[in-house]
Amino acid sequence: MSKVTEMAFHGQWDALLDVLRNRPELVNEVSEGKGYAPLHQAAWHGASLPVVGELLALGADPHLRTLKQQTAQDIAIDKHPDHEALAFILTPVHRSLSQLMRMVVAEQPSLFTSYDGNQIVCDRLIELFSLEIAPPDAETLPERIGNAIRALTGLPLSSQQELRFDIASFEFTTNACFWKERFIPALQIAQQRFGSAPFGKSWAVVADLFDPAPSQWGLRGDLFLWLEMRRSLCHVGLPETPEALSDIVHAAHETLAGARLSPEAETWVPHLARGGMSSGMVSGEFWCRQWIPVLRKRLQWPHESWRFPARS
Repeated sequence: MSKVTEMAFHGQWDALLDVLRNRPELVNEVSEGKGYAPLHQAAWHGASLPVVGELLALGADPHLRTLKQQTAQDIAIDKHPDHEALAFILTPVHRSLSQLMRMVVAEQPSLFTSYDGNQIVCDRLIELFSLEIAPPDAETLPERIGNAIRALTGLPLSSQQELRFDIASFEFTTNACFWKERFIPALQIAQQRFGSAPFGKSWAVVADLFDPAPSQWGLRGDLFLWLEMRRSLCHVGLPETPEALSDIVHAAHETLAGARLSPEAETWVPHLARGGMSSGMVSGEFWCRQWIPVLRKRLQWPHESWRFPARS
């Protein structure tokens, strides 16, 4: 048993994290007997969210499986079935391209200048890719981003031209060179080190709380409102309090569904009608009594997981 796996086995988190901060490449080292990495042991012990959050920030892989084919989340659910927060933070998510872009923008504010048309196009890309899983291979990024930029602006990446556009008497420009020579290379570099934590403190938004999706819905329109709301809230940073989050969701519901949100109300939203008996109907009971309480709980868990350096 290596030093790393032994400390994890005994739940010696302070000592283990001191080692991993200097040697993060060891964070996914597994034991010989059961194939447990430190994250699996953290799940087994029911470690605190700051400990788990720091392991994930250091690169612990929530997709990694033991010899019994268990992820850390599987172990947490088995050993601590009532610890919803631990299971949520350990969800082996697949990051979206929107999250990857938000991370790059947050970490490299110098990419954009004042009143930069490139940033306006980037905002539209973040919305466009809110449901698009980031590819595992960074080599495919230029084609995917290039196609999206051409769809939004008409500019192929091979172009040397600028696109000028006006918004409320302000003139903006975007050009293919920026995307080809600066933004896409920055995305490719970021893709190689995209962390395993479900949220990045500098780039997390309300839309990130929407995954995993609900296992059950109220009426047929709720799924499509959920999709619209997730896309609409991909620029709204995580608030500090559950009350503020509730206010955001209520405001988004009123904006997108055209009606105030009430647990007793059922609202028909014509553009959400996609067929079926309750087509286009949105359930206030689902949003008020099921989904918003889930979002409120989820909001607290990443804030807790960011409280590192962790001390057990």
